[in-house]
Amino acid sequence: MKKELPGHIKKAFKSIDHFLPVVDVIVELVDARIPDGSRLKGFIDRLGKSSVIALAKSDLADAGETAKWINRFNGEGRTCVSIDCRDRSSVKNLAKIIMAVAFSPKPGQKPPARKVRRVMVIGIPNVGKSTLINSLAGRSAARAANMPGVTRSIQWIKLSGELELLDLPGVLDYGNLRRGDILRLINTIPGKDEDTYSQGRTLCDILIRASSQRILPGFIEAGSNYDRFIIDYARRMNFCIKGGEPDIERAATDVIKRFQSGGFGKVTLERVDNDFSELFAPVAAPESGSNNL
Repeated sequence: MKKELPGHIKKAFKSIDHFLPVVDVIVELVDARIPDGSRLKGFIDRLGKSSVIALAKSDLADAGETAKWINRFNGEGRTCVSIDCRDRSSVKNLAKIIMAVAFSPKPGQKPPARKVRRVMVIGIPNVGKSTLINSLAGRSAARAANMPGVTRSIQWIKLSGELELLDLPGVLDYGNLRRGDILRLINTIPGKDEDTYSQGRTLCDILIRASSQRILPGFIEAGSNYDRFIIDYARRMNFCIKGGEPDIERAATDVIKRFQSGGFGKVTLERVDNDFSELFAPVAAPESGSNNL
């Protein structure tokens, strides 16, 4: 049975359809730590507009892997760039790329008569859309927070120069929902996972699949055994409950939060040379014909 999309997500998809005729460029914002897994697969292509893939949160991802992803997307004929939405020079570089794409219509398409070019920013929840728009605008034009599902309203935001940006709520498709356990680890899927111990196990499993388990201090020394590692981690951090026993729930929560904030260093969960089906093996196989809306 397919999971039901939240009401505000359905509304966001309808808004995309509504505003699409007056949009010139789409910025597809994805998470640099799982560049392909955080995309709306095939959705942007079906919209038929010029687009730019922006690998957000690149400050948390492995720089070498990010460069490989850029080469891969560019090799597919797409325009791709890494972006740290809080870094001024990084945002300026993206703005130049958007301008170049916006004023270079696709072959066979006539440029619009209006001088202003309109840009739609699309991405999954909490990938950094509002932060990016605020950085491009040079002011707090869009509401931003470090939690999924904050942006619910829709607004056009004028930038300096000849660009207008449309800020939309984050969108998810059924493919994203099937990868919920993984996307929740990078703080994108809405909702709180109360079972942090199981969530920590999922993180360790994925790090092993991505050959990045070395980032967790003591994990390899624990034989890459999650149960042993989390007990050792709790003791190392002095996380104890009554009687001096290790507080493994607190330890698991700390591991997850530190990973999400880059506290263990830069890491990319989805590598270009990974077998994607192997990386996302913990997720159930998709139903036939239900890959997207």
